[in-house]
Amino acid sequence: MNDPCAALDALESDYETIARRLGAATWLSYVGEVEGETAEDPAAVRAEFGPLLDAAATALASCPTTDLDPVRARRVEIWRRSDRAWRLDAEPEAVRLRSELERRVNEHAFVRGEERYSRADMSRLSRSDDPAERRLVVDLRTDLHRAVLEDTMRLVSLRKAAAARVGGGTFAEAMLEAEGLPPALLDPLLAELDERTAEAWADVLRRGREASGAPDAVLAPWDVSWLIERLGTTPDERWPKERALPALVETLRGIGIDLESLPIRRREGDFGYGGQTLAVSIPDDVRMMVNPLPGWRVWGTLFHETGHALQGVATTVPSPILKGYEWLAGASVPAYSEGMAELLGLLVGDRRFLERRTELSPEEIDRFLALWRARALASVRSRLADVAFERTLYQAGADPDAADRAGVERYLGMPVPSDAPPAWAATAFLAAYPCYMQNYVLADLVGAQILRAWRERFGEGGLDDPAVGAFLREKLWADGETRE
Repeated sequence: MNDPCAALDALESDYETIARRLGAATWLSYVGEVEGETAEDPAAVRAEFGPLLDAAATALASCPTTDLDPVRARRVEIWRRSDRAWRLDAEPEAVRLRSELERRVNEHAFVRGEERYSRADMSRLSRSDDPAERRLVVDLRTDLHRAVLEDTMRLVSLRKAAAARVGGGTFAEAMLEAEGLPPALLDPLLAELDERTAEAWADVLRRGREASGAPDAVLAPWDVSWLIERLGTTPDERWPKERALPALVETLRGIGIDLESLPIRRREGDFGYGGQTLAVSIPDDVRMMVNPLPGWRVWGTLFHETGHALQGVATTVPSPILKGYEWLAGASVPAYSEGMAELLGLLVGDRRFLERRTELSPEEIDRFLALWRARALASVRSRLADVAFERTLYQAGADPDAADRAGVERYLGMPVPSDAPPAWAATAFLAAYPCYMQNYVLADLVGAQILRAWRERFGEGGLDDPAVGAFLREKLWADGETRE
């Protein structure tokens, strides 16, 4: 019997070829020239998805929406989602701006006078006891904001226009729909998270102020990193960067995963993300870029990005459209992949891991875990503000500066000083990963639930049981995007 969807099969090889080329091009845009590899323009490669998806749209017109076997139905669903998402961001100028803005954010030099600051430097300044140094971080980010603002707003305008042509709400609403997170599903969950964390976050702010010795001090949102460290922390030097990879290798070996035997490359550099993992060719070529942020942060980033990498190299599905390449919104479920990453990232806040793989004393572990809990709340509240801002950004007549201020004050519970300059465009995410921040919120839930299941299933010896690695590969990683 003829398969009315068979025409899609012939397109999957072309899809994977473009995905691999775009992964390699993006990697080289991060790290520079690499011997044996030819750099391509990421925007030019991305544009090649357009004709491919035009052909897919023709094939999809012949595909039924019912009576398909589950795997075929999932492949068709992903093609449909990817096509819808592409139409929202397919204008040639939008494709160019997307790549250009990411490059400019990654390459931006933060400078004051004769001093140049890395993102690691800015992390330290954000936790300084000197309020002027904490404020300097905002001013440095404002420089980047101003440098990219005009092109960012042009990209937002193009996306708004595309959403109006496609229909289905604002760009943000349509993009969420294409990624399987329609607002009707997402918004109640975010509202519940807001409600459940509001009181705990207010308590963190109160205790942080008391611990600072100035309970009535007027603090600004950029003081959050400094404030939560009043509740407990460990000096950065107690987290030597050179110990992070051995600790990771030893931990994974304990659960039956030989990290050093896997096709994963690692590089270190100062760029616009804390870290980035690119599955250039699934499952044979995965590459990680890690920003060397100070103290436990580089440990957390390395573990998180390795979670991404392990999912990539453990994927065994033969169908390219089900492998989870990230380059088309709709072709993967980023909340799940971020959850797989955060599953490892959460180990850095696990007492048993800290006792076994760090040199922290019991008292230092207690202090760090106090910080870890406060940091988790700060992360959730900040991400909720980010989501609210971006949803508003794509509404008609939106005032981005006012939306950013309102979100920060609403979710962080701290007033933004009237003289504070905006810095919301100082990120690569708005251009390169639009409407993405809710995935980090959901990833915290996914990672925490799976870590709990890990402990319940494998008990106290779960960090020394090779069956854990087999469980992760078989149950969570191998089937790629076959399941929602």
